[in-house]
Amino acid sequence: MNEKELRYMKCIAEAGSIQKAAVLLRKNPSSLSRAVHRVEEDMDIILFKRTPEGLRPTQEGELYLQAAGEILSMYDELKEK
Repeated sequence: MNEKELRYMKCIAEAGSIQKAAVLLRKNPSSLSRAVHRVEEDMDIILFKRTPEGLRPTQEGELYLQAAGEILSMYDELKEK
């Protein structure tokens, strides 16, 4: 897991789909899908549940995204100093 993957997961959650996140991030949807699977394997959790309305974070995914937000805030703060 790295900074880019943290940002990708946050964007996917906010966009509600890999396709929409891919447009926002200017990335290939398949690369974002692979990133989701990598993080899920590394963390041994399922981040998103697939619904007709799109992707929704699981309970574990919510905890991951909350931590990711905190980590990214600290990371961005350090970069500014």
